[in-house]
Amino acid sequence: MRDTRDQRLHQTPTEFQTRLGNQQISAHLRVVRPLVLGHGLTALVIVAAFFPIVASVPLLAWAAAMLIACAHRIELARAFLRAGRRANPSHARWLFGNSVALGALHAAMLFWLWPQCADLPEYRLLLAMTSITLIAGSTFALASLPRAASTYLSLACGALMLLLLTQVGVASVATALLVSGASIVLFRQLAGVRRQFASRIMRDLELARSQDTIRMLLNDDDGKGADWLFELDSACRIVNSSDRFAAALGVARSELNGSAFIDLFAPSRERTRLHDHLTQKRAFRGLTMALATRAGDDPIWWSVSARPSRRLAHASVAFRGVIGDISATKRAEARVRHMANYDGMTGLPNRLMFNSALAQMVAKDVVRQRMVLLLVDIDHFKSVNDTLGHPIGDQLLKEFSQRLVDLVGDSRLAGEGSIVARLGGDEFAILMGGEDSADQAIRLAELLVTRMAEPFVISGNPIESGASIGMAISPFDGETADQLLHNATLALHFSKDQGRGRWERFEQAMDTQVRERHALERDLRHALVRNELRLFLQPIVDVATRSRKGYEALVRWESVERGLVMPNDFIPLAEETGLIVGLGEWVIRTAMAEAAAWQEPLMIAVNVSPAQLRSPNFLPTIIHGLADTGLDPGRLEIEITEGVLLNDSAANLAVLHKLHGLGVRVSLDDFGTGYSSLNYLQLVPFDKIKIDRSFVSGMETRADCRAIVSSVIELADQLDMVTLAEGVEEESQLEMLRDKGCTMAQGWLFGKAMPAAHYAPQALRDSEKNQHAA
Repeated sequence: MRDTRDQRLHQTPTEFQTRLGNQQISAHLRVVRPLVLGHGLTALVIVAAFFPIVASVPLLAWAAAMLIACAHRIELARAFLRAGRRANPSHARWLFGNSVALGALHAAMLFWLWPQCADLPEYRLLLAMTSITLIAGSTFALASLPRAASTYLSLACGALMLLLLTQVGVASVATALLVSGASIVLFRQLAGVRRQFASRIMRDLELARSQDTIRMLLNDDDGKGADWLFELDSACRIVNSSDRFAAALGVARSELNGSAFIDLFAPSRERTRLHDHLTQKRAFRGLTMALATRAGDDPIWWSVSARPSRRLAHASVAFRGVIGDISATKRAEARVRHMANYDGMTGLPNRLMFNSALAQMVAKDVVRQRMVLLLVDIDHFKSVNDTLGHPIGDQLLKEFSQRLVDLVGDSRLAGEGSIVARLGGDEFAILMGGEDSADQAIRLAELLVTRMAEPFVISGNPIESGASIGMAISPFDGETADQLLHNATLALHFSKDQGRGRWERFEQAMDTQVRERHALERDLRHALVRNELRLFLQPIVDVATRSRKGYEALVRWESVERGLVMPNDFIPLAEETGLIVGLGEWVIRTAMAEAAAWQEPLMIAVNVSPAQLRSPNFLPTIIHGLADTGLDPGRLEIEITEGVLLNDSAANLAVLHKLHGLGVRVSLDDFGTGYSSLNYLQLVPFDKIKIDRSFVSGMETRADCRAIVSSVIELADQLDMVTLAEGVEEESQLEMLRDKGCTMAQGWLFGKAMPAAHYAPQALRDSEKNQHAA
């Protein structure tokens, strides 16, 4: 226990050390005069007794030194008093030095005079008694300065014991031992005195801190504290209220005193607990109470703690406690809860809150009675972000959500228990229950589709968007939250696939379709690894001579489980899932290797999707393929559609120019069927324009198709570009194209898409021999 206490004393802060030094020096000043007087009288007695038997000059010098040390001690005491009894480090150092000087003079007296009176025992007795008297008096006077007292005691007692031990005889040794024992006792007493001083100072500091804390709670310091005390009588009425307490409630102290404490708070479960604690005289802590406020006022929250009063001087006080205003904390907690459960942009409940509400409705078995889940997506939202920027997209989200809330509220179709939430991105949800919820949901979905198709005007930009909606109705479309969400999502995807701007209710066939799609995606991923892809070629001929100019590379999927799968069945899926990038790289490498093996310098054309063009591996694949196969870049032709130029046009244009710089030819496919812009023909270094088969097939019967074909051919001639007509199946079509000046053609008239081996040189020669023989 003592070790712990000593450690605490040695580790106390500067405040403690300062106060301890002040107290020690102040206590010493009360006995400094007896200390000085004792040493002065001792000097006079020694001079008077030894003047006849020793040299006078050293004796007088010693006495003068002793008197000077005593005078210096008196001056140190006066300096401390002039400083307002506030010690500084120099005070302690000078007092310690003065004590060392007095002890040294005491020891010097003994060492000098003791041998001088070897034959005069009465003089030695005088020296011993004088020394013991000084030791006892000085130890008492210096007790409040333990370090100084210990040093003085060590010098004086040490000198006396050494001199006694030099004498022969039992009496001298016994006396030395007695002096030694006495000094040990004195040392222990000095240590005890220091601990008493330190403990008292520590108690004073702790008491001062406690008083500061009480003053803070009572707001005696500045009246601005956050907490305050209260007192209640035996009837739980407020007594002795402070100005701070009354001001917090906005009433006068006279009105507050005598009022029931429980009436300050709004009815709640915590108020009931407070009433029980007060009536049963139980202590309580940290009850969170809402004050009874007027309607429209901001809520005020208090944290209340109290305990029964048993030892108070005023018997009228039965309870005493403390109140803290925690309104700011409660408001911060409310903001955090709102941020956790509501979308920061639209203010609607977020996915977390929506999932919680859905789970609660499922737990209450509402799904078995009837519940409808609508998932709503904004149509073409990504295009708005890409073309007009994310700030406009964010504003569209806000206005779409507001229109959604207004329509749900104004239509009165969703019912009071409905929830409108934003699940994330451009996806919203409406949850509604009730026996008539299915019919109401259908009417609401039709209303939403109609009204959301009306343009939004944002920052002067008219935006025509729309809504796609997926619906799931319980218990028919699922009885669990996961089932309803899953099936509503399937219905939403089906709505988008059917063209957007519509609503669809979940049907089992949708689930089957999704499962088949997932299976097809899985098998397609395996096809790249299992080498199930096959390269097909379709001839491209010169219209004037019908000579073969090259081939268009096409891909087929020869699945072990599915057989031969046509591009229309898997290319859209590959583009949607991103598999088109790996698939397209395979086609490019395989087509280039096939063309490099031909003896004739025929061209090879490869279709490239927008996703491939955006891939960072696209250009390296072509460059490495040209290097590996040795294919002349002029024999490779990359075909793109106008859709490539709609998104990321700057990046795509840069890639196309790099291709052209390599010597690779670039062709525009399906010209005139999409978002045609003549500006593309200026920006992109096209070498060829392909005329879509829809125009070629209508040439014989439709004048507009003939006019379009003629215009494209004439435009290409003016721009020094080659034209290629797709889908040529009749001789009459070929003749019309020849008359209009079309350069190249492809179609069934010249050969269908066949495996690459079918158009190998040997295979072609065999085919021509068979035709001549026939």
